[in-house]
Amino acid sequence: MDNENRQDEFFENLNSTLLVKRDYQNMQYDYEWLERIETALPYIDNILRNPKRFIINEEEIVKVEQSKKTTVESIIHLTQHTNFIQEYNEKTNEVKPSKVLNINKDESLDTYENRFIYTLIENLRLFYQTRVKETGLNSLFQDKKYFNYTANTKIGIDNMKVDVVFSSIARDSKEIVNEHGESISDRLKKVKQQLDGFTQSELHRTLTHLHVSPVRSPIKKTNVILKNPNFQQAEKLWNYVQTFQSKDKTEKDKKDYLDDSELRNQYDQVFMMLRTANALIEDSSDNQNYDKVITEMIDRFIENIIESAAPIEEDELKDKMNKEIDKIKSINKEKKKTIFNILSDRLESEEKKIGDMIYLLKGDYQ
Repeated sequence: MDNENRQDEFFENLNSTLLVKRDYQNMQYDYEWLERIETALPYIDNILRNPKRFIINEEEIVKVEQSKKTTVESIIHLTQHTNFIQEYNEKTNEVKPSKVLNINKDESLDTYENRFIYTLIENLRLFYQTRVKETGLNSLFQDKKYFNYTANTKIGIDNMKVDVVFSSIARDSKEIVNEHGESISDRLKKVKQQLDGFTQSELHRTLTHLHVSPVRSPIKKTNVILKNPNFQQAEKLWNYVQTFQSKDKTEKDKKDYLDDSELRNQYDQVFMMLRTANALIEDSSDNQNYDKVITEMIDRFIENIIESAAPIEEDELKDKMNKEIDKIKSINKEKKKTIFNILSDRLESEEKKIGDMIYLLKGDYQ
């Protein structure tokens, strides 16, 4: 059977499938949010170290013997509530009350400004966790490809089949380092430590114990928030977190399908060339058959190029072929040079051995 008929029968009986799987991810993350938090943290720390307090006056009516201190407010209250006067001495103008007003003064951290900082810390912790979960530690590019080509065919009484698996993974993780030599991972750890430390401050622990209500936008423009540089930076961060919009760029493409395009046809052509190459096994000692098979493979290779959908000019094809031929000649030349050097070294070594043997033999007969 001639070459053309064999090829026709090969493709007429060919059954092939090409399973393609691809998992592509290109995630370019924006870490501006991390820089914003890092900038504001020292100012929040200043506020927590010197929190604003206000005085609370707690008034209560107690028996006079239970009163710890008599104040001006106590006397004024007694003049307004004479029913608490138990005894009055006209001679000495002394007044003996039964009960008096007692005022307890206490400091409190439950101010609007402090609740604002408390709420900001809680929001930051949640914001931080969300961003780390969504962005990870670095931008990432990954492209996984998997091909599984299976085929079978028949030429005459020869049944042939092939199963080829090809996979590749392209991956690149770009580590970002700031001017201080710190990676994103280092900076994230540092920010988390600072945020966790804030929760141990007196202000945060006190307001947590009091179960204060969180503040909500818009923030009240109190004198402290307007004029204090620390609170100004805290408000900037608040507004940034409240209006945050991600600038991350994420591309994902996941496919799993049976390919029926030019790609599968190329695999079919490879199968055909494999079949042609394996024909050499039939009789490797027959040089004429070997030359015939090689010629057939070259013919098939050229036909495949011409029949493919990829556009290629005649001059371009000639140029590519000449370059490949020159490359092979260069490789063969290097191989010959290597073989020559090995043989020369071996010959020199053998000549030296022979010379040494002759010298010894001469010594024996003299």
